[in-house]
Amino acid sequence: MEKKTAEVRDSAAMREGTSKTSSRILDMTGLQGKVTKSGPGPMSCSGYEPENQVVQMIHTWSIYDLPFEDLKKAYDGMRTTLPRNNWKITSDGPDDSPAKTPTMRADAPDGDFSAELRLMDNRRDPQAKTKALIYVTVVSRCFQDGPAPSGAS
Repeated sequence: MEKKTAEVRDSAAMREGTSKTSSRILDMTGLQGKVTKSGPGPMSCSGYEPENQVVQMIHTWSIYDLPFEDLKKAYDGMRTTLPRNNWKITSDGPDDSPAKTPTMRADAPDGDFSAELRLMDNRRDPQAKTKALIYVTVVSRCFQDGPAPSGAS
């Protein structure tokens, strides 16, 4: 199988772009709950040349400490909010887990980022610390770290 090549991008710029994309998604939800404190970090991409030198930025976070009904309304609202902001929803439905967690995936208009949103409902689990949340994963496209070519972003 032939390996793909990835564009050269500045990792600091991609980290910042991933963080800004996460912030835009949070803003689109319209929610004002607690948000986990984390930041974007690199993750290896496989199937690319040069081997072990291609990464993508990934940022996982969640919003919680709100009534499930508010989280569900915001999650459902993203079906119109994302497209209104030029995002393309690529899948929307339950995942393959026993809980059949509602999961939505979408691509950003610039093609550099994708997001996955999961509506987690743990209200029936007496051991769950957090009873309900929206879990978000934002990932960048795969890239090779280095100075971006002049004229590229």
